[in-house]
Amino acid sequence: MSRTFFLLSFLVFIAGCSKPPVYENHVKMDNQVWNRFDFLFFEVPVQDDQLYNFYLDADFTTDYPWDYLELNITFYESGGGMRSADYVFNIDKSKTNKEGIIKGAFTVIKGMKFSSTGISKVRVENKMYKVQTPGVASVGFIARMTESE
Repeated sequence: MSRTFFLLSFLVFIAGCSKPPVYENHVKMDNQVWNRFDFLFFEVPVQDDQLYNFYLDADFTTDYPWDYLELNITFYESGGGMRSADYVFNIDKSKTNKEGIIKGAFTVIKGMKFSSTGISKVRVENKMYKVQTPGVASVGFIARMTESE
């Protein structure tokens, strides 16, 4: 009984430690194809007195021919600033589930601070060399406040 109580208490404690996302949005791709000229846009509410961690989630089908994904991600701040960087995310195809979906969870940036409170517009650009990128089922963008240490 005491072990069960301890285990349940510990799980509740761990679950309570992780903050829910302040923003999460997923875009499903038509026919599981992402055209490299179809930029994805997300509008993330931010505060100038907080630090944020940003993540990208992507679901790939077994039709996705590469083991990486190249993107450019640009943050447009409500105060007029802009931050942009190219990313190459490695895809672990061994994590294919029973439905044939490969789940990709990638860290974009941790501890990002904004100069003003408002809406940060985020553009995600497909930088793969083919115009039509097959096997991309969905792309999601997630923002969480940084956990205080």
